[in-house]
Amino acid sequence: MGGIEDGDEGEVREGDRVSGGSKPEKVLVVGMGVSGRAVCELLLRQGVRVMGTDLAPGERLGAALQSLEAMGCRFRLGRHLLDDFVHADQIVVSPGVPMDLAPLKAAARAGVEIVGELEWAWRQTTTPVVAVTGTNGKTTTTSLLGEMLGAAGRKVFVGGNIGTPLSRWILEGGEADVLVLEVSSFQLDTATSFRPRVGILLNITEDHLDRYESFEAYIQSKLSIFRHQTPEDVAVINLDDPWCRDRRSGIPGRVLTYSRKLRDATAGVGEGRIRCAIPGKEAFELDISQSLLKGVHNQENIMAAALAASVMGADPGVLQEVLGRYRGLPHRVEWVRSWNGVDFYDDSKGTNVGAVVKALENFDRPVWLLLGGRDKLGSYEPLFEPLRSRGRGVLAFGESAPRILEQLSPVVDARVFEDLESAFREASRLASPGDVVLLSPACSSFDQYESYAQRGDHFKRLVGELPE
Repeated sequence: MGGIEDGDEGEVREGDRVSGGSKPEKVLVVGMGVSGRAVCELLLRQGVRVMGTDLAPGERLGAALQSLEAMGCRFRLGRHLLDDFVHADQIVVSPGVPMDLAPLKAAARAGVEIVGELEWAWRQTTTPVVAVTGTNGKTTTTSLLGEMLGAAGRKVFVGGNIGTPLSRWILEGGEADVLVLEVSSFQLDTATSFRPRVGILLNITEDHLDRYESFEAYIQSKLSIFRHQTPEDVAVINLDDPWCRDRRSGIPGRVLTYSRKLRDATAGVGEGRIRCAIPGKEAFELDISQSLLKGVHNQENIMAAALAASVMGADPGVLQEVLGRYRGLPHRVEWVRSWNGVDFYDDSKGTNVGAVVKALENFDRPVWLLLGGRDKLGSYEPLFEPLRSRGRGVLAFGESAPRILEQLSPVVDARVFEDLESAFREASRLASPGDVVLLSPACSSFDQYESYAQRGDHFKRLVGELPE
């Protein structure tokens, strides 16, 4: 069959949701963050006996759990007890909880159904889902797609791995015509029947190798967004990414492609325009020359969002209008300031090597690159070529600095600093007019910051404090 036709987006087909068998009597919810607490309350409303467990101590979580306790929820805080896991009828795992926990493994061996919060919440709603995953670009694409569908007159919920978890939206009685969800590999690992009407896979580069046993395991996690699709569903993939391109034959849904380089893709780009030719629909073009989303990485994000939005019924004129006003999100190759002829860019969201490669593609000038943070244990080799062509120097900071120095010093001038501020001061001193100072760390922020946003905001403050 063909893809999703205009006018049937709200129709729910038989088999869209999998109930997971008979209703469980006892459910264990692992992780008492925002999504875990929402799952607990929803289950309690359904008359299920619920226990919540978290390694965080009760004194840290107590206030947030009082209302649930009043509803009858029991808690095991500060530790995990094996009996709680193996004697549950179902376990719902919050995002970020590692699946290699010993009690989770024991529960799996005992035949307990283990699902993630995304999977569990998806089973509670019949609203069509457009899901976005990939190593880089997820949040921008998800946000842009939500704007496009909203401008097309659809009532849209945007959330999942960003903003509001799906379970929280359901708890609050949310209503929508379509759910646009960012989904992470961790969420997909526990999504046993999750089936998006449209699934988007932006790219796959080395990331989270501190969590996965191999890069291949991470690749399979990302590809699993398509695992339960049928030929009636749509998969949108990036032909310029070798892992997406080479694995597309195994995707059961109808595949639409985009590319900056190949002519046979469903969507392509050239001379400031994006061309989309979806089979069964009239071809159209979008002018991106005046778009506020700059950079080659955003060309890819725009193509992915435009294909998905068109499939879900948005007209090209609406897509063009959104592109004319959508400003994007902070900390993603965001220009901060020019100072003494030097341009400073904040790409603190660039938390893996693939993201840094994309960031560097945006510049044809010498770049002083600030790298560092908590290492994800991937290879820095993909940076060799872009650094040879445009790298003036690498200033490495934080926990990962020694490993960055070891891998990159044969290629480019590389120096080690204790923290971002000291690396920034040296970059500002060394940079010449016409150069770029780019914070694109290739690492998570958790060695010295609470989030990539806090790290990016610190960088912006440092740039703002440079003397006139």
